[in-house]
Amino acid sequence: MGYGLEYYIRHISLIDFQYSWTGVSMIHAILSLITMIFLFTLASMIIRARPNSSENRFMALMLVVEGLKTFVAWYAIYPFGPEILPLVQYWRAVYYTLAFLSILMYLSLSSFYPVKFLRFMTKDKIKDNLYWALPLIAVAIMSAIIVSAGGIYETFNGSQHVNCQLASEPAIVTPSPGAEQYEAPCLNDPNVIPYEYVIVEQSGLGKLLLFAPTLAAFVALAFMRNAQKGLEHSEEDVHQDESVKKATEARALAIGFGGKAFFQGSMVFFMVYITIKFGTFNTVDLITVGINEDLKFFFYGLYGFLFSVLFAGLFEGIMFTYAILKNEVLGIDERLRKTFSTAIFATLGAILLLVGTEIAETYTGFGSLGGIVIGLPLIILRKPIYATINGFSNRLMPESFTKEEESYLEAYSTVMDDFTVTEGERRLLELTAKNLGLNDERVEYLEGWYDTSINSEEE
Repeated sequence: MGYGLEYYIRHISLIDFQYSWTGVSMIHAILSLITMIFLFTLASMIIRARPNSSENRFMALMLVVEGLKTFVAWYAIYPFGPEILPLVQYWRAVYYTLAFLSILMYLSLSSFYPVKFLRFMTKDKIKDNLYWALPLIAVAIMSAIIVSAGGIYETFNGSQHVNCQLASEPAIVTPSPGAEQYEAPCLNDPNVIPYEYVIVEQSGLGKLLLFAPTLAAFVALAFMRNAQKGLEHSEEDVHQDESVKKATEARALAIGFGGKAFFQGSMVFFMVYITIKFGTFNTVDLITVGINEDLKFFFYGLYGFLFSVLFAGLFEGIMFTYAILKNEVLGIDERLRKTFSTAIFATLGAILLLVGTEIAETYTGFGSLGGIVIGLPLIILRKPIYATINGFSNRLMPESFTKEEESYLEAYSTVMDDFTVTEGERRLLELTAKNLGLNDERVEYLEGWYDTSINSEEE
């Protein structure tokens, strides 16, 4: 059966956070595609900056892996038929391999940012080969696990395709090869009919690999904090400037992992709480959402975790790119701060609008009222809200300049000793900027930053 734009609009408009979750799945799948493309773009920027650097190769690979992981539920982006199930099963093997690989990569960052008791990891023979050796190890280990278990189904369990064409009637449930046959009801609201979706089962190993990267992020956070402190206090190091630079990078990476640990960790603990309070759920239980009232709480935890993966991916991607490229690419820190601030404002606005609309729909029957109540203050207070977010992003990603930019700032500070720039000095600055490869827009930003800094110091 073909589905057009009307299908998406209908299900997104009928989201109720009780039973109708198809629209939420679609929104998550679309946003995950955008997130994946964004992380791929950041990865390409990192690898283009220094293609022969083992560190850049490693970080680019990490962002590619994180991007692919965010697209975990790609099959929700369109109501595919049951013919998609074999591909979903193969994808699960790929996804869990990526999850295992990400754990290895988090722990291996100690090769580039020395951690106490792990100094052996900084050897060139190790760090220069991590970008290809770790994927090979992950694939080899996961392949051995799958083969020894007897196949993908025996390792991770199966998947189910649910097709509902009539309200309150039994759904047509198609299992993947080898999977158990389930029964499921269709929702009794005729407005949501028809709908189709794919749901996956989870084995114990699958659950472990789903949440283990979050726990590994806490370890990586501790590693980067340890590396930062060690580099900051390496006063006897003959390469002091390089140590300071690496310490700043370790700080940015620690913040990135801190965001990941916060976003995903809070959702993991929430799911633990739900399990303690309402009992253990398997994702395949979601096909009985019209029968089990408590399933809505599991939906809260599941989608909370899935969306937290997107937020964490965006946050760590920006922080990791800032760490690697802040001294390499002209103006990258400014662009990343703007991207971060815009993403935070848009995300908060979208969440508030969605929640406000649902609350208004529940209590007044007019969902648009909630949109107006939330939307107007956001429009009116847009500038102060955005300024607050900008201040936060500036603290996360302090101003940083490349060697070319530092050279121009040095030249500009020299001619600004008397707080005026003569015509001859301006021509000299223009020539300096041209030789350094700085365009007019960047020169204007650098001079404005310098003037603001001088004024702040005088005050």
